[in-house]
Amino acid sequence: GPIQIQSNALWALRKINPALFEAVSEVGVRTGDRLSGIKDGLRYDEGWLVKFDAATPAMRKGLPLTLAINRVVLQEIFLKYGVPEERIHTASRVVSYKNLDHGVQVCLEDGSSFYGDVLVGADGIWSRVRHQMCALPPEEAGPKFATKHAKYSGYSCFTGTCYHTPDDIDEVAYKVFLGQEQYLGCTDTGFGWQHWWAFLPDPPGSTETDSEHMIDRLNREFKGWSPEIHDLFAATKPEVVKRRDLFDRPPMSKGWTDGFVTLLGDASHPTMPNLGQGGAMAIEDAYVLGQELEGIQHTDEITSRIKAYEKRRFMRASIAQFLSRNGSDLLVDWEKLRTTPIVGPIAMWCVNAFQPISMNYLYSADI
Repeated sequence: GPIQIQSNALWALRKINPALFEAVSEVGVRTGDRLSGIKDGLRYDEGWLVKFDAATPAMRKGLPLTLAINRVVLQEIFLKYGVPEERIHTASRVVSYKNLDHGVQVCLEDGSSFYGDVLVGADGIWSRVRHQMCALPPEEAGPKFATKHAKYSGYSCFTGTCYHTPDDIDEVAYKVFLGQEQYLGCTDTGFGWQHWWAFLPDPPGSTETDSEHMIDRLNREFKGWSPEIHDLFAATKPEVVKRRDLFDRPPMSKGWTDGFVTLLGDASHPTMPNLGQGGAMAIEDAYVLGQELEGIQHTDEITSRIKAYEKRRFMRASIAQFLSRNGSDLLVDWEKLRTTPIVGPIAMWCVNAFQPISMNYLYSADI
């Protein structure tokens, strides 16, 4: 499926490798030059609750405008302009590591081992590297033990991609529809395609996998909501609908480095998918880590350099986590806020007042 690369991440990509940035820009679809906003899912005819201007803060700081790109295409570009393909091994997962005097040993599940100067655990929210770094039981690694070692958000996310062109495609790139304990968002991904995601308050561990059933359920759950939502469902092939539980983790206050080992992206600071900053934070991490490792003359310097990387990234990544988590809580509690005297209007005033401040902070080259 598609992914949005926010302006701050595009800036970091351009600094890392201008040719890579140009390749991404050439095939990606610009969405940051159009309106983004929030509507009431049931009272959709009342117009916008909030409008977001993503272009102004980016252009003011000389950042590229946000774009959307297919994840597979993005991976292919990374392979072409990043690490040589012959150095990529995908047949076996990392299960453990061992710090040595001047480097690190990495053990894979097939029994093989590799040695290197640095291990960067970029293996997502269920990172085996993070699991060992936090001294958790090896047999309890992975999503099977999610509720024990991570915090469940209270929601499952249903996603789909469909060939559909909304009437307002030239003016609006991204929109969210709010309700009580559920919401739906969608974005233009170019060439006539839309990507949508829906949050529903399911218990964790659901085994629901029947795509036809999921589409039927979504139509029921969003009955009476904006016709735009049901246009998306009608245009979606059932077999492309996916479901996943959303888990969260707090910032790693004790740090995310251990000797010659460090973490990157969701492995160190998983981010709720509300501001589109999960991938952006990972790309920023990569840029800063590269800065710190550049010019090292001896392995004795490595541990202090990756610790410096962690210190430079901790606060900004933690703030992105906080903003994304709070954004999620606000979105799913909209109906409750709306019907609460005084609180509702104050909440919406705060969103309108602080959204530009948040975007101005996130859309920054000061990383």
